[in-house]
Amino acid sequence: MVQALTRGTFIGMPPPRYVALGAAYLAAYVALDWLSFVDPLGAFGITPWNPTTGVSIALVLAFGRAFIPWIFLAPLMADGLLRQFPLPLGAEVAVVLILGGTYAAAAWFLTRQDGPFSNTLQSKQDLIWLLGTAAIAAMVAATVCVLLLAMMSIISTDQIGQGILGWWVGDMIGITVMTPFLLFLFSGRTIFPHSAELLLPFAVMIGALFLIFGTATTNPSQLFYLLFLPVIWIAVRFGLEAVTGALVVTQVLLISAIQLAGHSGLSITALQTLMLALALTGLVVGALVTEQRNTQRELWLHREALGRASRVGALGALAAAIAHEINQPLTAIGNYARVGRRNLKSDAMDRTAAVRTTEQIIEQVDRAAAVIRWLRDFIGAGSSRFEVVSVPDLIRRPESVCRADLEEHGIVLDTIVPRDLQSVQVDRLQIEQVVTNIVKNAAEAIAGARVSGGRIQIEAADAGSAFIVISVVDNGPGFEAILLERPISPFTTTKADGMGLGLSLSRSIIQSHGGKLTLGGSSAGARVSFTLPKVDKEAMSTTI
Repeated sequence: MVQALTRGTFIGMPPPRYVALGAAYLAAYVALDWLSFVDPLGAFGITPWNPTTGVSIALVLAFGRAFIPWIFLAPLMADGLLRQFPLPLGAEVAVVLILGGTYAAAAWFLTRQDGPFSNTLQSKQDLIWLLGTAAIAAMVAATVCVLLLAMMSIISTDQIGQGILGWWVGDMIGITVMTPFLLFLFSGRTIFPHSAELLLPFAVMIGALFLIFGTATTNPSQLFYLLFLPVIWIAVRFGLEAVTGALVVTQVLLISAIQLAGHSGLSITALQTLMLALALTGLVVGALVTEQRNTQRELWLHREALGRASRVGALGALAAAIAHEINQPLTAIGNYARVGRRNLKSDAMDRTAAVRTTEQIIEQVDRAAAVIRWLRDFIGAGSSRFEVVSVPDLIRRPESVCRADLEEHGIVLDTIVPRDLQSVQVDRLQIEQVVTNIVKNAAEAIAGARVSGGRIQIEAADAGSAFIVISVVDNGPGFEAILLERPISPFTTTKADGMGLGLSLSRSIIQSHGGKLTLGGSSAGARVSFTLPKVDKEAMSTTI
């Protein structure tokens, strides 16, 4: 697994594991060197793709600076096993020292204690630091090595430009394609999600390669842009991890197609330069998509945390109000009980007074029980269970529950709910109960005012880009002006027998969902409105 680098430390792992990782790296290096030794410039091997460079950088970034000595040993070992040291000994050692020293310095720079780079590649900043450092290191290594070879007459001066460009492109392709992919692989992160959709862009990729190399065109570079479609498709749909895997597949298929088509020399360098542009584009798009999704996920979690905090605060205040409401009958019960006790202890006990006191106690017990029963009926049993619900479905049950009762009292219930409204994520039971409670309050107000032709209307509409607003409008007496001027609070009621908890609890529930409940209207009727956040489809898909 990737170490979240203890920057500046050495080995940092058991010696057997250190040796095993080093040996695995050497084996992978030699195998990749052999596989990628395609169309070399000279026997020493300036090739159009150097995945070994990307593996070396990934090794140090993932497992620490203790592996820097291995990146000096690996190229020397590969040259000896595969090419029997094609350069003179002095040149061989010099090239190994230049390459190893340059990339060791780059890895050291990226893993410095106060550096901004993280090997987890969590942000586009990490990717920019990696690719920027790699571009500079690759140019330094290519320039110094090619000039050294030219000074030693191993290549001609006419080959210097081609050699520097080819070396730089080969190393950059190796780092750009291999290093991010291996960092994700070493960390155990999923490269390709289990999705049948991935088959489509890979099919397009194979088709594009066939068009590029399988047609009669004399210049494959003219159709290379076709490969951008599947790579960007994967980057946009699946993010940075998936696009790193797609780039590895693209590079392997591209090199294979180049070999089968018989291209060589500058034409391969030109194609690899386009491949480098493709890789950089794919990584940048993937990083932006992943960063946006991470930001949306964080915003979603932040909103959930705010909702929980709001729920605790709002329900805490409501709990205190309910406790106050219950405390009143409990206090009265205590007072009546003490009066009854004195009466019972009296020598001249008044049985009529005792009965009256007992009835008063029962009355207060019933009052406290009514508060608890009302609260239980309002919010139901169990904890909140949030689900994605369409607004028409959310309104349907309260409408059916209330309609029959309203019709008995001659009150008409209408709904205006567009079916194309964006869904909301709510506790369906709680919001349905809020709507039901508001509608019943409106019906009681209409009946109490003896309004002829009573009418209640449930409306829903967009309230900006982030919210849906649901309103219950009636043609009853409306709210008193004082209720519209002050915040909704417990014990606020316009009914003679009301407890004043309905609107307060409704407000608390709406606030716990991230919305807001408001009162409005006039003497011609009342309007109670509340907002609910729309479902963030992208954030929801990344958190499931």
